[in-house]
Amino acid sequence: MDLSGNAQQVWIFLGESDQWHGRPLSLALLELLKRNGIAGGTVLRGIAGYGAHSFIHTASLVELSSDLPIVVTFVDRPDRIARVMPDILEMVREGLITTTPVEVIKYTSRAIGPFPAHLTVADVMTRQVVSVRPDTPVAEIVALLIDRALRSAPVVDAENRVIGIITDGDLLTRGATELPLALQRELSLAERAATIETLATHRHTAADLMTPNPVTLRETTPLAEAAAVMADRGLKRIPVVDAQQRLVGMVSRSDLLATVAEGLRQRPATPIRQPDGAPKTVGEIMITDVPTVQPDTPLAETLDRLLETDKRRVIVVDGERRVVGIITDGDVMRRAAKRVRPGALRALAAWFGGGARPPGLEVAAEGRTAADVMTSPVVTLPTNAPIADAVRLMMAHKIKRIPIIDADGRLVGMVGRAGVLAALSRG
Repeated sequence: MDLSGNAQQVWIFLGESDQWHGRPLSLALLELLKRNGIAGGTVLRGIAGYGAHSFIHTASLVELSSDLPIVVTFVDRPDRIARVMPDILEMVREGLITTTPVEVIKYTSRAIGPFPAHLTVADVMTRQVVSVRPDTPVAEIVALLIDRALRSAPVVDAENRVIGIITDGDLLTRGATELPLALQRELSLAERAATIETLATHRHTAADLMTPNPVTLRETTPLAEAAAVMADRGLKRIPVVDAQQRLVGMVSRSDLLATVAEGLRQRPATPIRQPDGAPKTVGEIMITDVPTVQPDTPLAETLDRLLETDKRRVIVVDGERRVVGIITDGDVMRRAAKRVRPGALRALAAWFGGGARPPGLEVAAEGRTAADVMTSPVVTLPTNAPIADAVRLMMAHKIKRIPIIDADGRLVGMVGRAGVLAALSRG
């Protein structure tokens, strides 16, 4: 925040017992100053004093020691003080308020890293964790993950110690399921029930499917260290354990980015500290190989393009490469669910999951284009936007990727949560 040259200092004289809506008035005033972007504020406690009633309040008199003098003071530009003063006058019903002109010689602050140094994994993790035992059948695991909208579950022993983890990828690569969990959730209840019924005939258990000895974090791990581990290992979520290696929570990439976003919300004028050489803009971390289609691209061709990328996303651009929409496999499933018979929807989902191309796809998609299934409008950022802006938008809009555009509004790349967290973990 810029503060230099001529300014004003405000002095607010109160009593220690003064209240505002059941809270100490001095703290309520500080919060008011913070909400209004005032440069800073200080509360001073006097050892003696008297006001309009001429009673001397002093710490040496036991009977009056609970109402010692309190002074709230702050310095800022006259225009900012003028904006907040009506609220201060309403809150201070009894006391003295003065202002004095001051000259600000120096006003600086230490840059703050993206992750608050005083927070640990225990402060941001999810504590209500769904876990399974080694002998849990695969049908029960899949039903649990679909019903709770989860992507993974830790596997624990009888002492609640983490011995493995089962992810969406484990289920697919080891042949337990044919469809990613996210796509299975788009199926009808009857189709999901049929899937679980089929899995009930399988003899696989968690011990057969899990990744053993997964990466874990102690609950006392600083957030910056957790982010570095997550970025280096390419993980989206990690089990959290106590000193005895017992499961106590799960921390995710989203948990860490949400913490960064909250810090940005509380300190909008304070830049994130990053070391020299670390990327600072989205243009420095974006990927440039972004699959695209045009609004009038036939739907069957659009779906082929969608399957060419492991991210299962294509950007829809106009003739001048300006972003007009985005398509994910989930978008297609949700919109197709209203138009096709259940069996065809499952075939489409299986295709997205790596299965065979559904027969008759071209006929079913005839006359439809990318514009019919895209999500629009799309959140974008220019190449020179700070990485902090990407964090804000991803958390505010609950999106995982943002297309990046040049000065003329043309698509030049895309950033995802993994790239953003990796950049922040270098701070």
